[in-house]
Amino acid sequence: MDSTTTQLATERPPQAGPHLTGKMGSLGLFFSVMAYNAPMVVVIGIIPIMVATGSGLGTPISFVVAGLILGCFAVGFTRMSKVMPKPGGFYSMTTAGLGREIGLGSGFVALLGYFCVYAGTLPFGGIVLGELVHTTMSGPDLPWWVWAAVFWAGAAVLGYFNIELSAKFLTVFLFLEIVIIVGYDFFVFVNGGANHAGIALAPLLPTHWFDGSFSSGLLLALGMYGGFEVTVLFREEVKNPNRVIPRVTFAVIAVAMTIYAVSSLGFINALGIDKAVELATADPTGSMTGTLVQFGGTVFSDVATILVNTSTFAVILAGHNITARYLFNLSADKIFPRKLSTVHRRHGSPYLASMATSAAGLLMNLIAAVVGLGPLDLYTASLGISSFVILAVIFIASIAVPLYLRRHGAHHTAWSRVVFPVLGIIGLGTGLTLAAVNFASLVGGSTVLATALMALIVGLFVLGLVMAIIYRRTHPATYSNIGRQ
Repeated sequence: MDSTTTQLATERPPQAGPHLTGKMGSLGLFFSVMAYNAPMVVVIGIIPIMVATGSGLGTPISFVVAGLILGCFAVGFTRMSKVMPKPGGFYSMTTAGLGREIGLGSGFVALLGYFCVYAGTLPFGGIVLGELVHTTMSGPDLPWWVWAAVFWAGAAVLGYFNIELSAKFLTVFLFLEIVIIVGYDFFVFVNGGANHAGIALAPLLPTHWFDGSFSSGLLLALGMYGGFEVTVLFREEVKNPNRVIPRVTFAVIAVAMTIYAVSSLGFINALGIDKAVELATADPTGSMTGTLVQFGGTVFSDVATILVNTSTFAVILAGHNITARYLFNLSADKIFPRKLSTVHRRHGSPYLASMATSAAGLLMNLIAAVVGLGPLDLYTASLGISSFVILAVIFIASIAVPLYLRRHGAHHTAWSRVVFPVLGIIGLGTGLTLAAVNFASLVGGSTVLATALMALIVGLFVLGLVMAIIYRRTHPATYSNIGRQ
């Protein structure tokens, strides 16, 4: 076998069973993953909350620590993506490292988490688009679900086609977001912050790391990096995955960490070191909007408001695409109806899984609208579920990765097989513990709701575990397929 054949053998996905196709490159994959993390929403909506109720002045460091934790995990994660060149993301990785029972349980839980990102963000999209049309553009004042339907339709259409089409839209949106964010940081830094006396670097000093609740800040910060699994989940649709996936994974973590840390430092300086926490606590959204106007002008602020809408749509579209691919992989393994793993002949997309995802998202939001559930309540609960679930799935995968590499990655160094993975496990385990302790606040503060949702999450994991055990005894062929094995 010559070198070219060997390279193709390691970079092409296994051809057994349904498989997707595509030629997405590094930039397309990078923008798809970054769009899922919604940097504009993080900068305008999350950073003020973190300053007010999280780490306070230590918010920039929270993002740095979270980025380093995920960077440690990514060392083993990217090595395993080369050793085990199979589709399925964390679902297949967890199965390969910890067995089919835990793998299927994790797959069910991950599907729930990503579906909540997609369907649960639709109400938020309805709110922000409605405010843009009614308040900024003096348009009609319509119910949230009317505007949410616009986002739903856009994701349903784009999700039907090849992933490269979605990647093009996400690239445009994210590029504009980054331009505005960098512009905001530039204006704040050039003007020397609130007092025009120069940028204070005090928030980076250890004396301010624990001014607020470092644990809450770390938990929120970890949640802002949640989409980098996409690099492996889209493996079949990426050209040269063995080169592209590691490159994009580390690029996403590094760029996100830089944007979040620098922007939070800029925001704190824009308010003034002495008043930042007080002003952010009094009015998180208003404090950020005020600094946008102060340092960038009204037009700059209006453009940022528009981009919050495009950023929200990017989250919905990315969440839709990820959910559809989880559904596709579970269907390819015959856990769900095999028909859902049908690949479009022309577009190479999981179009039936995409349509099923759209239908489920529409149904969930229709029920919420009919029963009169508040859009913010639905969004908060969904965001809390997804934050906890995705962190839990990453933690389980962080255990599976070094175990798999120990068996199949002897050619890798101890740093990539042991040291960095262990550091990642410790950091992610700490974050998961914090998320479990604070789960009620994550989903809106109701203890009854938190208990019910936690029961749903644990129940899904147990269901997957039990189903795998049953398949092992009654349908060994199906059992052997779990985790795209």
